[in-house]
Amino acid sequence: MAVQVTLRDRKSRFIRKLSSTPPTTTVCPNFYLLAHAAGCLFEPQCSYCYLKSTFGYLDGQEAFTNYDEMQREIRNWIARDDLDSYMLNAGTMSDSFSFEAVRPVVGLLVETFREAAQGRPHTLLFVTKGGHEACRALYELAPCPNVIVSFSVNNELAAQRLESGAATVADRLQTARELKELGWRLRMRIDPMIKGYDYTEVAAQVRDLAPERVTLGSLRADPDLLRYVRDGTFEDLSAPREVKRMARYPLEERLALYRQAMAVLGDVCPVALCEEGEDAWDALGLDKVAKLCNCCL
Repeated sequence: MAVQVTLRDRKSRFIRKLSSTPPTTTVCPNFYLLAHAAGCLFEPQCSYCYLKSTFGYLDGQEAFTNYDEMQREIRNWIARDDLDSYMLNAGTMSDSFSFEAVRPVVGLLVETFREAAQGRPHTLLFVTKGGHEACRALYELAPCPNVIVSFSVNNELAAQRLESGAATVADRLQTARELKELGWRLRMRIDPMIKGYDYTEVAAQVRDLAPERVTLGSLRADPDLLRYVRDGTFEDLSAPREVKRMARYPLEERLALYRQAMAVLGDVCPVALCEEGEDAWDALGLDKVAKLCNCCL
């Protein structure tokens, strides 16, 4: 059965800040999110997706259609010079492109940044597990220096098991290559890395793309997601020691996954971690002050 989609006007603000100020336990930058939709239309949804607990969205997703208000908010945000972050992430509350077939908005967003953000640091970030079909709109637009496209990839077998509704890893990688050749700014994520899978091949494929940066992450789940997903996806994770913390693999197992990818990636571009604590950054010799991860400008 097809995923149900509700198209409606958004009543609350489209833009809000996600802050990493204490008491957060992860090394993450502040950034702003663009809530242009809620949920994801890839079917089935990825087994580990945090949106399942965020929205309880198995009964349907929403995409917002009051474009004038969305554009007005974006223009006002771009006009500000007092922000502590100039990154606007369009892939936090949804896959950036999964609603494009039923509610196209990518062209509007790109052209708004092309016009209003020229010469300014304000940058739009698309994040996706989509491939050529999902990203079709970008092929029809001229690249914009204030827009970044970031693809999340995984071990091919892990993706077949846990991400079967998304584009194949080969499709994502090929689309990333084509968009970069067209002139789009490219970032890559290898996330979430799953224990028991080899990441040498996909890391080599990412290295060959020479993106402007790569972010690594491992399987994790907050307490709400642990309660929501009971299909064995998270059975190898260690329970969090404190309420509201993430369930994760033990630190040494996470570091082994990251080191495997980092050994292949070499110095092709900056490498950082997603939603990891200082202990992991320190163990890998990564710059936790610069925070050169996906959501950082």
